[in-house]
Amino acid sequence: MLSLLLTIPTLFLGPAALLLTSLPQSIAVTCPTLSDLEHDLGSTLSKGSSISATAGDAPRWSLYGAPKPAFVVNVSAESDVVSTVRYCNKKNIIFLAQSQGNGWADTFRLGNCGLVINMAGLNKVAFNKDRTIASIGGGAQVKDMVLAAYNIGTRFSNPTCTCLGFLGAVLGGGIARSQGLYGQGVDQVLSLNVVTASGNSLRVNPRSHPDLWYAMRGAAPNFGIVTSAHVKAYPVPKDQNIAWEGAITFADDKLEPLIKAIYDLDLQPEMEIDFLFATSGPPLNTPAITAIPFFLGNASAARVAFASIFALGPLSDETKEIPYDHWGDFANSFCQKGMRKPAYGASLARQGLDPATWRAVYEEFKTFAARYPEAAGSSILAEYYSVQKAVANGDATSSYPFRDVPIHVVTIPQYQNSSFDVTANAWGARVRSLLRSTDGLDKNSTYINFAHGDEPLNEIYGEDLPKLQKLKKRYDPQNKFNQWFPLA
Repeated sequence: MLSLLLTIPTLFLGPAALLLTSLPQSIAVTCPTLSDLEHDLGSTLSKGSSISATAGDAPRWSLYGAPKPAFVVNVSAESDVVSTVRYCNKKNIIFLAQSQGNGWADTFRLGNCGLVINMAGLNKVAFNKDRTIASIGGGAQVKDMVLAAYNIGTRFSNPTCTCLGFLGAVLGGGIARSQGLYGQGVDQVLSLNVVTASGNSLRVNPRSHPDLWYAMRGAAPNFGIVTSAHVKAYPVPKDQNIAWEGAITFADDKLEPLIKAIYDLDLQPEMEIDFLFATSGPPLNTPAITAIPFFLGNASAARVAFASIFALGPLSDETKEIPYDHWGDFANSFCQKGMRKPAYGASLARQGLDPATWRAVYEEFKTFAARYPEAAGSSILAEYYSVQKAVANGDATSSYPFRDVPIHVVTIPQYQNSSFDVTANAWGARVRSLLRSTDGLDKNSTYINFAHGDEPLNEIYGEDLPKLQKLKKRYDPQNKFNQWFPLA
């Protein structure tokens, strides 16, 4: 089973994970040299920061559509972000703030002089005395947060992939396996320190700049760069800070019964389940169907909750109880950066668990993997969440539009050569169309952290798109933040 999982390019990106903001180029500029930057900008930065002309200093999860910066500014203090934004504004240089570089959308346009603000150095994680609130840096990685929390007897409601930047993922909505108990990622944020388009630093929360608070939690990259935040944490004694999870594989003829069993699940707040199509890897590249259930509790209760899945007679079962600091271990190999991965997302209602549609999707996957061995590492992942808590928290509290949508699917072609781009994109779009044909929704909807970049904005931002566009004009009238599903 390990060999199967290692071929999957990445899982649970929900988030994303992702970039934070950018700036467009509207008039011609003379590109500075590295010496110019080091002299003019470097002199204003804090000790420990650096500037380079090497794009590899800010690596990306996918090379497809990846930003190609002329320069990378590695910041080590929040004030460095302010200085860099002001410098870029003065020189009319496009910029993009990047946390861990996992965002894959095909919306980046940095031009010839573009600059990446690498936020990875802003990685602090500190807790209040009762371990219910954490102060985190804008570049904090999920892995660092999980380890810090587990060691003092608390936890976050965080994405599964520990290589993600926490804030990049949660500010796009933040789907998480524990959201049934705690709500979505946007519900975890208590306050934000934001650098605005003008280069000012604001403390943003429900009482201070409430409109910006609404906009940032769902559409942050269009409004500012988050340099730090206060987020919720949930104290749990170490010996009780566990979950049950693992991979369960099924034969091809079990696909329709599996989809029906997942549809029939009474998905309680403690439960979440994913299923995916991947191959066993070279040399055979045998397609396989895998379910990955998750339960916040012990094994005996979990097996009762997912009894209908086990009743189908799986080929293998790797489920077990796992401590919080190892929940994401099985996904570590999926965090490998590089290769080309033009992903396509689709979100579904529960009715989207249509056995006939999923059979058609699986046949598409098998045909693609067999016909193109260079892309045999491709995969299709579906994530099915409990949404009761997210819905109860209310749409009005944030700009994330799809709280009642429980299923998010991403199709990920994976390959090396750009000459394969046309074939890969055609396949990804074809699978997305199949999924949408029975999605059970009134309108097409796509979780922003899973989206490709060709979607109409209303599919990404929902019915509040006009409100967000009005706020965009107020907070960023020159449209400087314009790289990640731009509103203007």
